[in-house]
Amino acid sequence: MSNGLDARQLYKNRIEAVTEIWSKIMRNEVSTRNQLEELVYIVYKQKGVEPFRGLSKVRIYDKEIATVYIVGKYGLGVVDGELANALKGLFSVEIACDEIYSFLKSRNFQLSNNDDLEQLKKMVDNEALGPKTEERGFRLLRYVFTGTIMRFFSEDDFVGTYKALAAAFPDLASRFMRYVRFYVAFKVAEDIALGNIKKVDEKKIMKYAHCLRLNLTKCVPHDKLIREIALKVYKVPKRTLDRLFPNEDQRSFIPKAQ
Repeated sequence: MSNGLDARQLYKNRIEAVTEIWSKIMRNEVSTRNQLEELVYIVYKQKGVEPFRGLSKVRIYDKEIATVYIVGKYGLGVVDGELANALKGLFSVEIACDEIYSFLKSRNFQLSNNDDLEQLKKMVDNEALGPKTEERGFRLLRYVFTGTIMRFFSEDDFVGTYKALAAAFPDLASRFMRYVRFYVAFKVAEDIALGNIKKVDEKKIMKYAHCLRLNLTKCVPHDKLIREIALKVYKVPKRTLDRLFPNEDQRSFIPKAQ
């Protein structure tokens, strides 16, 4: 069923773009986070790379800095303790997220006592991640999502992060589930880009199959979200998507980021 592409090949241009961004960072050509956000925008446009995105365009290139940090630390291996400290001004959000991720991973994502729950709450209570708890949770999920979709983190890490946040902030669990749907939409869109889904019925089955694999309910994404991710992020030909999504409005409903 596959067209011969490996999943990592889908991110080849993104890795190349981030490598170029890191070369400029290492040459001290970037001194503020705003400059880094602008650089991500410029290099991505030059390379024809679209940020990881769903329905929102709000600060999308700022959010994409997570990709830069993760590739730098877990892919290129250029971020060690000393350099991370020197780059706090550029990567304050990502360093905070990585500290939370490392804490959860050290606990195998099992918060077995109140001390662990309180520690997670304390770490999430960080203004660098946003003004509200919901936004801070989304930033953490975005970070782990990025590492997972690019195969630097395991899928269990993403699910474990969601469950930990849901346990620590039960009143926000349903909102955090939105990011699980976002992840599933990316996985289905990725399957389409890889040629693993060729029929409408296969697409329908895979939406539920991914949720079953994650052992989570209520995580089936809307077809419009899947279609737009496949079109915008993975550059799947429109004629292919028109065949797989015959009942969806064929016009793009995600405005381009300015």
